[in-house]
Amino acid sequence: FNFEDATSSFVGFRIDEEFVGGVDTVAVGRTPTISGTLTIEGDTVTATELTATLDDLTTNDSRRDRAARRAMNTGEFPDATFSLTSPIELGPGAASGDAIEAEATGDLTINGVTQPATFSLTAQLVNNVVVVTGSTTVTFADFGVETPTAPIVAALDDFGIIEMQLFFTR
Repeated sequence: FNFEDATSSFVGFRIDEEFVGGVDTVAVGRTPTISGTLTIEGDTVTATELTATLDDLTTNDSRRDRAARRAMNTGEFPDATFSLTSPIELGPGAASGDAIEAEATGDLTINGVTQPATFSLTAQLVNNVVVVTGSTTVTFADFGVETPTAPIVAALDDFGIIEMQLFFTR
């Protein structure tokens, strides 16, 4: 399967933040610029290679977009990547369109730093399209990412959720 549909696919993050005055919110950032492949042999995913262009990242508040890209050093490392390191057993129901829950373990690279990561996934075959959603929690310091600051932000978590929604076609 090759990744082709960038209109509804994304890779992004969610981070809890607190504004001055005690208002809690969630910072959400996403990029639709993704490329990759998914290799399935029988009932097993044997390889996955994904690249997300973080330089195209936008957030739910345009005032934070540049700070988010700067924190991830996208000027020097514009892409984040994920490479599967362990096969994923899908089971016999995957070919008939059953939703499958699985874990994908691999190497995640952000800001030029590679760390092992395990994503919790849900995948389903729908009309020759493999739909994959998933997430994992990362600590920013593990990837050399400094937590951005702003005068109106009182507190920002030093960890966040990396999330994805991907559509693969043959």
